[in-house]
Amino acid sequence: QVGGVVAVVDGERCAACLTCVRVCPYGVPVVNERGEAEIDVAKCKGCGSCVAECPGRAIELMHYRDEQLWAKVGALGVG
Repeated sequence: QVGGVVAVVDGERCAACLTCVRVCPYGVPVVNERGEAEIDVAKCKGCGSCVAECPGRAIELMHYRDEQLWAKVGALGVG
């Protein structure tokens, strides 16, 4: 199922640590030739796993500000 929410990477903040690549249950993130994580919006399911685990907070869900997502994660007792 594809939703209207997808993950987007801020290349300036991405350290290419591969955390997003490891945690994505759909295998969507890849590190591109510029050494930045890249997410194919056509394949992203918007689950937020990469957003929650990114140590550099370089990934955000479109339509959600970072603060909104962290509030949701905190409410679930995950963060």
